[in-house]
Parts: sequence; structure tokens; C-alpha cells
Amino acid sequence: MDTVRETADDGVRCARAARRSFLGLCGAGGIVAALGAQAATVTRKTVNDAPWRLLVNEAVTGESNLFILTSRYQPFTEHITGQLRAHPAIGIEPVVNISRFMTIAQDAVKPQLVFGKSVNQLAKLVRDHGYQPLVRRADPYKAAFIVAKDSPFRTLADVARAKARVIMPDEFAATSAVARAELRRQNASAVQVVHTRYQEAVAQQVANGFAQVGVVNPTTAKKWVEDGGRVLAETLPVVNWSVLASPALPNDDVQQVRAVLLAMNAQAPQLLAALGIKQWAAAERQDYLALLDYTKE
Repeated sequence: MDTVRETADDGVRCARAARRSFLGLCGAGGIVAALGAQAATVTRKTVNDAPWRLLVNEAVTGESNLFILTSRYQPFTEHITGQLRAHPAIGIEPVVNISRFMTIAQDAVKPQLVFGKSVNQLAKLVRDHGYQPLVRRADPYKAAFIVAKDSPFRTLADVARAKARVIMPDEFAATSAVARAELRRQNASAVQVVHTRYQEAVAQQVANGFAQVGVVNPTTAKKWVEDGGRVLAETLPVVNWSVLASPALPNDDVQQVRAVLLAMNAQAPQLLAALGIKQWAAAERQDYLALLDYTKE
């Protein structure tokens, strides 16, 4: 009887030990599974929450305060974030110097979005570095050649014959690029070209007699005429300020962002107006190639 009882007790103990072992394995497996699920969730959250970058260059408009530039684009990026499905936070990176802007845009780790006003430089990003055009200002860009009211010049041919002094903004600016293109197109390149950093300084230099002809953007040209000056000629119309997407941005995101930006024409016109934009239009790669064909860059 004792032997039978001991054998039975041993059986019970073995069964209990086996049960504890099984539950232990299940518990460990559950912990591992839970940790794996948590890690996957963290990984997904990290990917989804990775902030985007908006690289901004306003060319030669004269604003160089980075705090002001960042604040200017904050409502714009917040609107985009709120409309996209993944709601990515978008960091704003204003860059005043055009050359520096181009260097950052060509870095190995590229910004998801780029907004710029020097469209000849944006065109190079599209043609040479795979950036994807999203939207552009609906109205075309035309630079203007301005002269004093009493200037003897009536055509660009007159300017060339006189080998006149022509002042332009920064040599990397679209205004300067299309102006040189127009002088070349009209066989009027035999002029003395000088550069100053900002658009506003161009008009001041012409008014002060430092140069006989100035090249400015449409806004400055309009004010020049209102103040009594003349517009001598304009360049051919080209693609205007644009938003581009990184070469690495997935097509689904590209389509979403383009749709959000175009919808701003009706949904958020006040945000566009704050940036000096009346309306967006869909941008096409050919727009930028045509610009570079004109400027021969």
C-alpha cells in the first residue's frame, strides 16, 4: 500500500511540475509576443511620426530674418499636416542664400518638400536631381527691364547699342537668369551687367543714376511705374514659384500633397494670399525643362 501511495504521489507531483512548466513556457511566450507587438507598434509609430522637412527659399525679396520666415510658413505647413492622412509634422527650414539652398536640396538626405521662388534653380532640381513637381503659381513669371521716365531708350536694341549699364539682382536668381536669356534672344547681350543682392536695391540704383537699366520682378516693376518710371521690356513668361517633392517621397504621398495644395485654392485662399500666391496650378516637368531651354542653363 505504501509503495502504491508513493507511486501515486510521485505521479501527482510530476503532473503538477509538467503543468507549471507548460504554464511557464506559455507565460514566457506571451511576454515575448507582447514585447514583439510593442516593438512593432513603436517601430510603426516612429516611422509614421518621423517629421517631414520643408526647405524654403524666397530668393532676393529682402527678408533675411529666419524667425520671420519660419513664422510666415507655419500656417501653411499646419494646414498640409492637418489634411494629410498620416498627419506628419513638418519642420520649416528657411534658407536665405540661394547657393546654400541648392546645396541642402542636393544633400544625400533630401527634404520631403521644397518651396522656392528662384524657379531656374528649382528647374535644375527637377531635371538633374529627380525632384517631383507638385504645384506652381498659376500666373506665369516675367521679369521687367525698367528705365527712368526720361530715358532715351525705347528698346533693348537701344540698350545694346549704347552698351548701357544694366543692374540685376543676385546672379543665381530667376529674375537675372531670364533677363540674360531675353537679352540673348534679342541679340542685345552687349551690355554691362552688374549685380546687387536684392530686388529693391535694383530700383534704387536706377533711380539714383547708378545704372541706366534695371531688371526686377513684376511686383517691383508695378511700383516703379506707379512712381513715374517706365517698363522698357519684359522677358518671355516662364513657370512661377513652385513646390517640389523629394525624389524619395512615395507616389501616394506625392498625389496626396498635390491634391491638398490644389484644394487650398478654394479651402484656404487666405493662407495662399499671406504668401503672395493667388492660386496654385498643377506643375509639369516640361514647364521646368522649357525654362532651362530659354535660359540655356
